[in-house]
Amino acid sequence: MSECDAPDAGLFYRPDPGHPERLVPGDNAEDAQAADLTVTAMHGAFRAFVLNPQYTCVGAKSAVNNGSYRMGVYDELGSASATEALARDLAAFARQADELDAAFATFVAVFERPLDTDEESFERSLWEQLQRLHEADAAPWDPAVSSDPEDPHFSFSFAGTAFFIVGLHPGSSRLSRKFPWPALIFNPHVQFERLREAGKYQRMQEVIRSKEVALQGDINPVLEEFGSDSEARQYSGRPVEADWHPPFQVNEEPGVVHEAMPPALTDERPRPGMRYRIPAHSGVAFLLDRGQTLRIIDPEGRQVADLYSVSREDRREQLSSGRSIDYADTLYLTTGHVLYSNREQAMWTIGRDDVGRHDFVLTPCSPEMYKRLRGDDGTHPSCFENLRGPMSCFGVEADRIGSTFNIFMDVRFDPGTGKMTIAPPASHAGQCIELRAEQDMVVGLTACSSEVTNDGSLKPIDFEVLDG
Repeated sequence: MSECDAPDAGLFYRPDPGHPERLVPGDNAEDAQAADLTVTAMHGAFRAFVLNPQYTCVGAKSAVNNGSYRMGVYDELGSASATEALARDLAAFARQADELDAAFATFVAVFERPLDTDEESFERSLWEQLQRLHEADAAPWDPAVSSDPEDPHFSFSFAGTAFFIVGLHPGSSRLSRKFPWPALIFNPHVQFERLREAGKYQRMQEVIRSKEVALQGDINPVLEEFGSDSEARQYSGRPVEADWHPPFQVNEEPGVVHEAMPPALTDERPRPGMRYRIPAHSGVAFLLDRGQTLRIIDPEGRQVADLYSVSREDRREQLSSGRSIDYADTLYLTTGHVLYSNREQAMWTIGRDDVGRHDFVLTPCSPEMYKRLRGDDGTHPSCFENLRGPMSCFGVEADRIGSTFNIFMDVRFDPGTGKMTIAPPASHAGQCIELRAEQDMVVGLTACSSEVTNDGSLKPIDFEVLDG
């Protein structure tokens, strides 16, 4: 599943600080469209809904009043296209939430369909959407909460961040959940823990319950159970039965479908849509066809991957850092840039890039490098050897392996002296980069073996192949 192909698959916005009733394109895409009439109507309805004096959730009011919310608009709740765009935007929000400088930050996901919901059909769609998000998530579950949906300490986790979710829809029997479009409100769980630590949580809970009584004459039964049962019972807003069980299956290792990949797939190719894992300080090689996209994921955060490729038509045509940097006119290649071969032919085009900082200057670490620079005895695992071995199965000679595209590696240069400094990778768990193959290639890919490059610890790298 590609998370960045079609710009109209999902639209991500933030309120304009000077005119909060207006939306401006979100922080995750420079090419985002301006809010159209439908998006503007959804935003206006949401603000009016939350800012109505009768509305019960004081946290939501705070987020709207402070502009500390982000809003995404998607097509059908639970659909593959909505999941694709929501996964991208929610991951971006998870990275930004702590920077919004507000007591409450929230992500509002509004869906164009379905509009004919009743409480049970909305609940099914809500959990189908959460299941799809979970299956698209490569990050580990937030360790601050339980991943067991039956546990009182459960909270939904995405991109390593726990969220309390509030579902809104047209068919809700609760007025505080009745909204013209289906919507999921993602509230970072850590906010509620901060309130507890400050001794303010119970007071907020009392205010919400009193406003519920004033609005509808009684308290939603799911609120009465809060703290003694799993919060999953509250997500849809429907008063669920005593024997209700969340229709949600947690993967032991989210997003990783296939882990034991051989170093070289000479008899078969990576299966499109399947996620493969490269163990720490190791590498693989495989064939990729023109038009396919290679998605490279950092599953745990702060881990570099070395990418190299040669043409299948002629192994002497190989990836060239010099040509690529020259034509891009920058050392830092990212979305829209092309990686060229030594014969000045396009090999890759960068699409989605969650991190935006990669190195294309340094060669892969090697046994000789460890001996010369770090005094090693020559036995340290290296990216050069982890490329050389697997790629040799495809007839690629060791001397053909030059400077790799060092994904997520942060190399900085002093503008006066040119001295290089290697900083820890900026990648967080679950972030990725996508590169479209512009020719048929032999591809080598490693989970980098240098402790210095990877902030002191060596971790795995995941990848997927997507058909064009």
